[in-house]
Amino acid sequence: MKYEPAFDGIRAVAIIFVFLDHAWESAIPGGWAGVDIFFALSGFLITTLLTNELSETGAIDYQNFYIRRMLRLWPAFAVFLLVVVLEISISKDPNIWSFGAVAVSSVYMMNWSRAFLWWSEYKLGHTWSLAMEEQFYLLWPVLLAFIFSRRTISFVVALIIVIVTWRCFLALNGADPERTYNGFDTHGDALLIGCLLALLVRQNPDLTIKLSGMWLVASGGLLAILLLLPHRTVLTQTAGLSIAALLSAVMIASVRCETPLKSVLSVRPLVYMGKISYGFYLWHYPIVLGLSKYGNTGKMAALMLSFGVASASYHWLELPFLTLKQRFSPRPARIRGIIRAK
Repeated sequence: MKYEPAFDGIRAVAIIFVFLDHAWESAIPGGWAGVDIFFALSGFLITTLLTNELSETGAIDYQNFYIRRMLRLWPAFAVFLLVVVLEISISKDPNIWSFGAVAVSSVYMMNWSRAFLWWSEYKLGHTWSLAMEEQFYLLWPVLLAFIFSRRTISFVVALIIVIVTWRCFLALNGADPERTYNGFDTHGDALLIGCLLALLVRQNPDLTIKLSGMWLVASGGLLAILLLLPHRTVLTQTAGLSIAALLSAVMIASVRCETPLKSVLSVRPLVYMGKISYGFYLWHYPIVLGLSKYGNTGKMAALMLSFGVASASYHWLELPFLTLKQRFSPRPARIRGIIRAK
């Protein structure tokens, strides 16, 4: 798939939302939507890559897919967790609960830990979204291969409806927002909405042209959520999460056409911010927690420090591993280890 700079611009918007949420949640309550932007984009990109592979080879090379994901995600994550372990070890009062949070994060289970209050989060609560993504990577390729060319779109729509209905049932019957927000079974619709967009665009490429006319609605809607909609409200936990993902999907479609939104999201500072967004996401949360006690000055310092660490991570750690991904591109379906799509 051809590289689209505006997609990195979308990542930049998402990480800006997330940072604002963690640094100034009381003033800017809807920054949680940044994660849903990430989820929708991830679902779209992964599904586009996998459906291309299925069409070209007749199968998904699971081994290479997971190796590519590991090369993209694990080097920076492993170094981040190592630094956290060292920080805990030299602290005045190290305890097993903090090390337990590292263990939960390292196996991508923080979302379930937050949903059911299994373990202390320490400074790693934000890794819940990484857990959601990883669970998606484990399940979706296998499921997609099974349903590909078997009323795929109808199946995905039905699955989205089931997830949203289940979340609404829990939220309207008193479930804590941490349960509905962090559960893969209750928040997976954001990822699937991105998947659905990819499938619809594959079936009808002109759909992006139709959706691109709604770029202003998508931008305005996400901005309204950012400014007005706290994440713990019943409205957010029922319809809000899905609306944010749907608006994100429209934004994704819009940047595939020549729209004003694409021009804005393609400017170099935003594109660069999108490139380093993974490292920024990893590091910003504990940095914000550490510096927020100094007020707005500390939060601005956290922004600059997070940017510097993320930039170093991208250039010195992530890029060398990203170059290795090319060695694990999809191979012909006849090679052993590939499970054919039925």
